[in-house]
Amino acid sequence: ARVRAPAPRMAASATIETCKGDDASLAAAAAFFVDGFWASGTTTSALELSEAERLQLCKQQTDDMVGRYGDLVGSRRLKSSLFLARDGDGAIAGCVGVEMALVEPSAGKVLSRSAGEGLLTQELSSMGARERNQYRKMGAAELTANLFPEYQVYALLANLAVGPSLRGQGMGKQLCEACEEAGRNWEVPAIMLQVEEANAPARKLYQSVGYADIH
Repeated sequence: ARVRAPAPRMAASATIETCKGDDASLAAAAAFFVDGFWASGTTTSALELSEAERLQLCKQQTDDMVGRYGDLVGSRRLKSSLFLARDGDGAIAGCVGVEMALVEPSAGKVLSRSAGEGLLTQELSSMGARERNQYRKMGAAELTANLFPEYQVYALLANLAVGPSLRGQGMGKQLCEACEEAGRNWEVPAIMLQVEEANAPARKLYQSVGYADIH
């Protein structure tokens, strides 16, 4: 069960907004994530990245974020959002993403956004027009329950990072709340995430807002 704690106050100079899904905006978010998570993370001491290593990580992270949160052509059933916290100067100070995902709870299996979309699209495309019509107006959760009952549609939280100078001020909790609000709007039954066992600060954050271990 989701246990709600009173929301902490975030630094007054920081605001949370939805990141645009274009490549340039996502590349800027990816660069922040590389610096805030990989180079200045909470699991290991600060990493000394060469410029080439940083550029390679930024490219990989941008590709991942475009795949998860990028603008897609045509209507999609599995929605996603990337939220950015900005400081008083407008610089990115935190980020987190959330996406609808097909999950097989018993096995802990999570399909990527593209794989989940492909599964639903392929199944609908194989139907005749009359049969397909009965599913056309269903949301993702209802559609999945009808076509693939072994899966459930959850919200998946990922790519959470807070800049070192603003850690410990409640921003992480505010970013989690933004994801939970999106999940409520999408009418999914649960929100889940994956976290490294060794990442004690992240585990403490997630436990403080009510997350519990399932796998």
